[in-house]
Amino acid sequence: MSSDKVTIFLTGATGYIGGSVLQRLLAHPNRKNFEITTLVRNTEKAKRLDKEFGVKTVVGALQDLDKLATLAENAHVVFHTADCDDLNAINAILNGLKARHEKTGDLPLLIHTSGTGELMDDARGAYASDKVYSDIDIAGIEALPPTAIHRPVDLAVVAADAAGYARTHIIMPSVIYGIATGPLFDTGIANPQTIIFPLYVRAAVLNGHVAVLNEGATIWADVHIVDIADMYIRMFDTLLSTPEKVSHGREGYFIGENGEFVARENLQTIADALFAAGRISSPKLVQYSDANIGPYYSKAMPATVAEYGGQMIARVAFANTRCKAERARRELGWAPTYTTKDMLAGLPYEVELILKRLDAEKSA
Repeated sequence: MSSDKVTIFLTGATGYIGGSVLQRLLAHPNRKNFEITTLVRNTEKAKRLDKEFGVKTVVGALQDLDKLATLAENAHVVFHTADCDDLNAINAILNGLKARHEKTGDLPLLIHTSGTGELMDDARGAYASDKVYSDIDIAGIEALPPTAIHRPVDLAVVAADAAGYARTHIIMPSVIYGIATGPLFDTGIANPQTIIFPLYVRAAVLNGHVAVLNEGATIWADVHIVDIADMYIRMFDTLLSTPEKVSHGREGYFIGENGEFVARENLQTIADALFAAGRISSPKLVQYSDANIGPYYSKAMPATVAEYGGQMIARVAFANTRCKAERARRELGWAPTYTTKDMLAGLPYEVELILKRLDAEKSA
């Protein structure tokens, strides 16, 4: 690696994925060669990132398009881990990368976070699908409708690569699990937990039971937070050393998975943990139809996902999203170590932490 500073701009620094990636960058053996800048909404967290971790911060949100464009223009590498459905935000980032290329001749690198929700069907819990996507089957990905969740942003990212002013790569995590650890999380700067499990627990506590849509027969792929963060860093390292080894543009999709689970099995584990904690009266799953499950989730949804509505969240949670992460294993030497068994074994502990957080919110 060159002794010159590598300029990095990262979004989502206080989030689950972004915080995990930033944590790895801060612990990187070449950290002294990185100049890291983040966009942070919370002024206090921004100050702490600067003072305690040596991370440059700009206070702002994804809606601050001029800031996004400028920050992207000033970076050789952009990690975009915040809100994979914000088309205005990604266009601002791409405008910044284009300006950088035109002014300096540099070919900036974009590592964009999408998600395997893009691959989901509309099974609504009724059946397990035999359809399994692969990230080396580009024709299969390109056959997805342009209206699929995450798809409009992904298409903009791919188009930027085709235009030649940026080298783009899309990481598609499946359901991420596990408690993120490290200084950023220990100090409360970054969120240590995924969104979906807290939503399940909150909805169950508010409704008095755990719901399952139809048969709950659908299957989702999964990946541990440690393993998906490792994919980002492996990609980053390879791009800096031997970028020709990493696919980009229309071929640059990298799925993150190391196993899969049946919706009903996952929910039953959560129900058992909640029953053992005395938070619901029975561990039995309560079957809902598509017509009446929306309100079950709506009353429990945080502001971060409220725009989608309970009905849409249920359709996502009870879709089939089966896929294989072949490209990262081939090109990056990615070797995830956690499996679905680890997810199910760790769920009771995650539920315990979620309940503590809910109790703290009530007493605040």
